[in-house]
Amino acid sequence: MTTALHKVPARPVLTLAGHGHKKPDPAALARRACSPDSEPATSAATTLAIQQLAAAFQPAFGRMHVLRDLVIPMYEGSAVPTARFDVALVCEAGVYLFEVKGWRNAVVYRKTSTQTVPRWFLRQHGHSLAREVKDPAWQCGRKTTHLRSLMPSDLRVQYFVMLPFDGVELEGVMPTVVITPQDLPYIARVARNNGRSEQGYPMLDNAAIDRTLQLLTDLQGELTVDDHMRNCRERTAQPGALKLQ
Repeated sequence: MTTALHKVPARPVLTLAGHGHKKPDPAALARRACSPDSEPATSAATTLAIQQLAAAFQPAFGRMHVLRDLVIPMYEGSAVPTARFDVALVCEAGVYLFEVKGWRNAVVYRKTSTQTVPRWFLRQHGHSLAREVKDPAWQCGRKTTHLRSLMPSDLRVQYFVMLPFDGVELEGVMPTVVITPQDLPYIARVARNNGRSEQGYPMLDNAAIDRTLQLLTDLQGELTVDDHMRNCRERTAQPGALKLQ
């Protein structure tokens, strides 16, 4: 099947792992994709999540590329003019986006109502009081919808909320996009099988993967994580802004 991505002439954009070379181990891939000299606000949770993603997706795909801290412009009128994806993974099956949460040793649950949007809470083990946190599924879903509108319509763009640390319990019914490391091998297999199915999105060849990486790079342009963090601080400083973690 020919896609919009296949129709664009290929051009070299990055040094791409796994193309004509022996596959690196997951830790090596994470080190190369995420320099230890990257911006100080990056977390151990994101580094761990990238290693876990590499371990799960590399056996299923010949090419896999990780972009850390992808920042894109949002639509006009958005409360925050930029959006940040902790991890963007590009492989033959498409683009997989991950909102990484560094929660650990805690119970995560939601309170739902037919009249209001779901509210998320985090309760540390050994404590009776919980604190409200932002809805990560809504956060990632909103910006993923925007990014999807900027990419070719026949490219799979899917998102998940990743909880990489041990000791996190999900209580009650949670959205299927909320995942733990134990879910990753299954998700990688499903992604591979979906790509092989005529009913799903087509698999990307080398040229299409290169073009996808170029599109994401072009979208980010000169935007940095510092730009996004400054935009978030300005939004939080506005009167009436909701201040949840």
